[in-house]
Formats: sequence, structure tokens, C-alpha cells
Amino acid sequence: MSKRFIASIVVTILLILIAVFGFYQFKQHMIKEKLATFSFPPVSVTTVKTTSDSWTQSILSVGHVISDKYVNITPQLSGQVMAINFESGSKVNKGDILVQLDDRLLQANLATSVANLNLAQIEYKRQKRLLKTHSTSQDAVDTDLAKLTTSQADAKYIQTQIDFMKIKAPFSGVVGLREVNLGDFVQPGNTIVELQNVDKQYIDFSVPEVYLTKIKHGQLVKFKTDSYGEKEFTATITAIEPSVDSESRNLDVRAVITSKSAHLVSGMYVETSVITHDVTAVVPVPVVAVSYSLYGDTIYVVKPDSEKGNKTETASDGKTTFPIYDVERRTVNIGQRRNGWVGVTSGLKANEQVVTSNQQQLKEGAHVIINNANPFPAKNDK
Repeated sequence: MSKRFIASIVVTILLILIAVFGFYQFKQHMIKEKLATFSFPPVSVTTVKTTSDSWTQSILSVGHVISDKYVNITPQLSGQVMAINFESGSKVNKGDILVQLDDRLLQANLATSVANLNLAQIEYKRQKRLLKTHSTSQDAVDTDLAKLTTSQADAKYIQTQIDFMKIKAPFSGVVGLREVNLGDFVQPGNTIVELQNVDKQYIDFSVPEVYLTKIKHGQLVKFKTDSYGEKEFTATITAIEPSVDSESRNLDVRAVITSKSAHLVSGMYVETSVITHDVTAVVPVPVVAVSYSLYGDTIYVVKPDSEKGNKTETASDGKTTFPIYDVERRTVNIGQRRNGWVGVTSGLKANEQVVTSNQQQLKEGAHVIINNANPFPAKNDK
């Protein structure tokens, strides 16, 4: 193989390498230029204009409704159900006999006991007369007195058992669903029916221990329940647990319901709001405007005077145009919520535009177009 041929091969290879390397460099240069001039298309968003406000601080919690008096009616003695004197869901008065258990054996025992009691009384009186004439001893009188006392106790014991066979209402109220039938044999601990007095009701709820100094007797509590939608009821704090729960670190609170028009049932779930006297300056924004994370809560704010010259975005109708704006991601501190709004305590001022939709498509410095054809509902504090 001649040297000239080898040299031509080497030159050819070098030319190929130069061409490949040059094409690669040209490609990288073009990509860099494209990336330098590339920008994501603007994102269509909705916004609200912020205002300043003063909110009275409230402590939010959840709880449930309880009645002033409630009990599961259970028998004190075993027996067979002979009569049921109530209907499920009916009103009963204190002392009403709800269920009668079979007491025939006890009645027979009582008759025997009464007969023994009468005999003991006669014997004791006879011994007292004989003692006056010194015809008997004091010891015999004392013995008959002891027999008389024992007979009285036996009769009273049996009479009490007979009374226990009449299962009575301990207080006036409304009974629930009957859980026994005629002929059932019931024992102590078996539930016959639930009885509640709904004339006076409370709500029980818990608050974190950090609010200990803000919870006081007589404080106003507003609460809602799913059964009545957004309708609010009122209650007044009447009792505060003297100790904090060692596991949850919460403080248990009880408030008496003062709304007389409320038809509430024990066990109902309620959302409570304890009204304090602390007033906080806030900038209200919709809850949907806030992005929550472990690294801080953020919102997107439209930069003022950020319109890109004459650059606009044309709508699908080919006629409507929207100016393009920049947004900034801002970390804020938030306070309490109220009717779908949250109060920002720092990081935001009044008269700024806050993005309320499509935040997941945004990042710092992103371009947006504002379309408030369907504006966010106005804030309602009621």
C-alpha cells in the first residue's frame, strides 16, 4: 500500500471528524440561542384585588352536642318483662313506670314477711306487758324486740325489691328506641331504652393548651352543624376542664346552648368558633390562593407595572386581547380562616392582585394573562 493512499485515508478521516465536530458545535449553538429566546406561553389566571381588614380573633375547633341529662335505663334486678308502658320516642315524666318485671314471687315473700312482722309485734307487746308485772325478764323483751326489728327489715328489703321490679324514669325527658319485648328476661346492665332531657343542651369541644389564657367563663361561642348548613347558633362557656389532657395537650371546654330555635340531637358533630377580644390586622385572600407546604405558605402576586410593552395575547375569538404580566412567588404568614377566606398577617399588602387559579402552572417570574370574566365571589363575613 503506497504512502499516498494512506495519507488520503488519514485526510479523509480528519475531514469527517472536523465535519462531525463542527456540526455538533453548530447544533449546540443553535440550541443555546433558542433556549435564550424561549419563554413559556402565558398562563390564564384569575385574580382578586386585596384590601386591608381587622378581624376579631376566634379559636376554631370541633365538638359534639350533649344533653344536660341522659342515661341508659337498665334494671337493678333480674326478671321477666311483664308490661311495657311507653312507646319509642315518646315523652315521659319523672317517676313514670316504664317497664314492669314479674314480681309475683317477691309479693309472696312479702306476704310471709308481713305475717312474721305482725307476729313479732304481738310478741313484743306481750313481753312488754309481762315485764311491767315482773312476769318475764328483760332479756326476753330484748330478744322479742330484736325479732321485731329483723322482721321490719326483712319486709322493707322485700318491698324495696318489689319497687325495683318497677323500672321508672329517673327524670322527665324523651325516650329512644325500645330494646326489650314482652317476655324478655333482663338482667342488671341490659339496656332497656335511652332517656334524655333535651330542655337544656351543651356542646363539648377541645382547644389547644396555648389558648388557655384566651378561654374564659361566659365567653361567646358560635357553632354550625351540617344539618343546618351555614346557619350559626350560639352558646356560652360554662365549664373549663381544670387540667390539660396529657396525650393530646388539649383543654376540654363545655358551653351551654343559648339558641332556643335549634333542634339538636345528642352526638351531633359541630364546628365551633370561640370569639375572643383580640383584633388582628389582616389582608383577606381566598383560601384557594394559598399554597401550603412544610417550607412555608406561599401565594402568587401580579407584579405592578409588569405589562410587557405592547405584547399581548389574543383570545380564541381572534379579536379580544389580554396584556401579559409577570408574577412573583411570595411567602406569607397566615392567620385564621373565615367563610372560605384566610387572613394574611404579613407578606402581603392592600391593593395588590393575588392569583386565585392555575398556581400549579406557575413559577417565579412566569408570564400570565388575567381573565376575570368570572370573578371570585366577594368576601362575606356574616
